[in-house]
Amino acid sequence: MRIARRIVAVLTLGFALQCWAIAPGGKVPDFRLTDHRGQPHRLYDLAQQKAVVIMIQGNGCPIVRQALPLLQEVRDRYRDKGVEFLLLNSNLQDTADSIGKEADEFRIAFPILVDQKQRIGETLGVERTSEVFVVEPRTWKLVYRGPMDDRLHYERQRPASKHYLTDALDALLAGQPVQVTTADGVGCIVNFPDRAKRPRARSNS
Repeated sequence: MRIARRIVAVLTLGFALQCWAIAPGGKVPDFRLTDHRGQPHRLYDLAQQKAVVIMIQGNGCPIVRQALPLLQEVRDRYRDKGVEFLLLNSNLQDTADSIGKEADEFRIAFPILVDQKQRIGETLGVERTSEVFVVEPRTWKLVYRGPMDDRLHYERQRPASKHYLTDALDALLAGQPVQVTTADGVGCIVNFPDRAKRPRARSNS
């Protein structure tokens, strides 16, 4: 009986955590955050863009460090096409100062939004670093969440055969639906100790 109860508790917890996530097709609510340089950013101020890409960053995460050069390449390719790129750090242990040092050391050229209270990470349902969220500003709907591609793995790298992020951006820019809206990826765990204690922000589809 005790084993059965534990299994039910684990399944219930897993379902509860999944319910936090904004699924593709759901509306991403507006938010304001300051980046590691002290500059303010408001999501809905980017209404004139064709797409907004948000990657989850964390200090010291090797997966993020490996992913950033590719993200830089993607930004250089789409910057003049109306696509905005941001990083989001929801780690409790990372501060604006330590994030700034990480950015300087690894020459991170993106604004890193500091989510000190973890509210935005909770709303998005963040679980791991290196995950990207693609938002369509016309409706503010999430159209893709997952890795940039299938290149990175915990023990090795391999040539990418699937290019989820650029496929999603190409579809948005062409006015077409995104075919692959979610995919599994790798990254460092982002802990949210108070996630279950807070009311979930409602997302209107």
